[in-house]
This record gives sequence, structure tokens and C-alpha cells, in this order.
Amino acid sequence: MFGISPLILIILPLLFQIIFGRKAIAESITLGFGTISMISIILQIALTILAFLIASNNFQEQLQGQPYRCGMGLIGIFAFSFLFTIILVIVIIVQYFIKRSYE
Repeated sequence: MFGISPLILIILPLLFQIIFGRKAIAESITLGFGTISMISIILQIALTILAFLIASNNFQEQLQGQPYRCGMGLIGIFAFSFLFTIILVIVIIVQYFIKRSYE
């Protein structure tokens, strides 16, 4: 029913960090860089849980009352989320050093 939405939810915090982290470095918004980074990390955790719940719901709808088969797709959601969490941390570190070089 929800299709690709779990994957989009996992990518959103990274996009948020890239867009608003750059604006925080340029000081074109009132939020600080640390606040933007914390929001991104919290969003990554919350949206990963939400993506897992949506994927689990999709998995149960596809079974239509049949007994469970394989749940490797759900493990794939966590692996994909872990990958994007690492990328998010790398982006935060790079943006921090860019901010420090401007000051």
C-alpha cells in the first residue's frame, strides 16, 4: 500500500542535513549548526522506526493471512538505515569542518 515510502523516509534526514546544514553554515537561518545536526540525528532514528513499521505493515498485507515466510526485507530496511546513518554522520563532520574553516 505504501510502496517506496519506507525508503524515502530513511533518506529524508540526510537531505534535511544537506540543505539546512548549508544554510546554517551561511547563517541565512536562525537555527544553529548544532541544532540542525541534532534534529537530523533524531529524525534519522524516529523515521527509521516509522519506516520499519510501514514496511512491516506492507509485509503483513502482502501475506493476506498466510503464515510468515521470510523477513529479510525488514532486515534490509535496517541495513539501509544504518548505511544512511553513517553517511549522515560523515556529512555532519564534513559540514562542521567547512563551518570551522569559514570562521
